[in-house]
Amino acid sequence: MVHEITLMDAYLIEALKTAEVPDNEILEAVSQQKIGNLKDRTGGSFDFTSFYEIEAYLPEILQNGYQVKFLTFPGLKRLLELKLEKKEDVDYTVHEFQIEGLALTSIEKVELETFLSRNWMIESTDGGVYTIKPKTE
Repeated sequence: MVHEITLMDAYLIEALKTAEVPDNEILEAVSQQKIGNLKDRTGGSFDFTSFYEIEAYLPEILQNGYQVKFLTFPGLKRLLELKLEKKEDVDYTVHEFQIEGLALTSIEKVELETFLSRNWMIESTDGGVYTIKPKTE
């Protein structure tokens, strides 16, 4: 089961992964309520106190991924960059709140499908190239 988290929690997790903080270090800092250690590893500008609210399933989130509860368009673009290293005007184009021409490996597609919230849909346009657009229903 993939757990739903807030967009901010997703940003925090990805900031830690970008800083190459091991999962066990994250879990230890949260369980010992020493999140200052996490701030030090990411430059000190993030507030990790929301991790206390998701502590019970944080190990599963770190291991298996997460789904964002509600993903905004800017949030989608930011997570594409943080998680998949895909950048606007380099790896895809934007047209009327749609991501177009996004080439993904099968592994990247699975990861995208995992974190993508229910307000978005993925359409295959051509052999590994996708469009992501808001659901209209």
